[in-house]
Amino acid sequence: MFQKHTVDISMGVVFRTALFLVAVWFLYLIREILALLFVAILIVVAIDPIVDFLQRKKIPRSIGVLAVYILLFSIVGLSISLLIPALTGQFTDFSQKAPFFLQKIESVFESVKSFFQLHNISLNTAQLAENMNSRLATIPDAIFSETVGLVRNIISIVVVLVMAFYMTVKENGIKKFIVSITPEKHKDYAISLTERMQQKIGKWIQGQLILMLTIFILDFVGLYIIGIPYALPLAIFAGITEIVPYVGPIISAIPSIILGLLISPLTGLATLLLYFFAQQFESHIIVPQVMKKAVGLNPIAVILALLVGVKLGGILGAILAIPLATVISVFVGDLMRNKS
Repeated sequence: MFQKHTVDISMGVVFRTALFLVAVWFLYLIREILALLFVAILIVVAIDPIVDFLQRKKIPRSIGVLAVYILLFSIVGLSISLLIPALTGQFTDFSQKAPFFLQKIESVFESVKSFFQLHNISLNTAQLAENMNSRLATIPDAIFSETVGLVRNIISIVVVLVMAFYMTVKENGIKKFIVSITPEKHKDYAISLTERMQQKIGKWIQGQLILMLTIFILDFVGLYIIGIPYALPLAIFAGITEIVPYVGPIISAIPSIILGLLISPLTGLATLLLYFFAQQFESHIIVPQVMKKAVGLNPIAVILALLVGVKLGGILGAILAIPLATVISVFVGDLMRNKS
């Protein structure tokens, strides 16, 4: 009545499966190194067209890469030198007004406390104070760990720049590297795949820069008109956090809205509306015209990529999640077409 079905699993299948799992585990262990390598690849994709142009003008690639590096550092240095006086003035003003803001926060806290007492809701202020003191006690350790983290980040930046330099100096360096580790029968496909991935990443970089600049301008003008103090650093913060889709705009809005509420509820509401409309403008006008054409990822895929990126690599993982997902989507698309 019942037929027995047997499945033969050869030792080769078992070995290949075990080898695959070991490879995945090993890649997970070196995920931070892979992240640095991917950042270097992003830099190569961004500057490679400029270096190619300089090479056509009879300038050696090594000199071209150095020239691009010097130009980029000069732009960053000039921008910082122009921004520092304004930022210093605003931060100095903030430090002078800090007691006022603390007084406002204390006033809000007292209002909340009175509300709780009026409605017979217990509020353990002693416990809150104890928690605050315990957190303050950890500040020296936090400063030390942040200093160590800063040194590590500086070393990582230097390593990334060096890797990007050597990959760019060699003409078609990324393509040649991929081909060198690809079996002979798959080399043509590897070349095609690499070229399409480079195009996708290049478009993502261009689109991301447009997004960041647009949000910076919109937020700075809006915050300045509303009368929010420290509009410049807040707008810069908004532009930087724009690199993380969905989550970045929310994070950047919080300090601005808090400052608005400390001025008045109406100012806080106006600030909230500013960030809401800026986000709508980005989502419905800029993203469809720029990022969707460049990346072409489903919103669900973007969210899943962000969650995985945050889980595996924290902030850096969140930043790299979208370009990495874009690269993977090219490969997956090829697999689906081959199956069909």
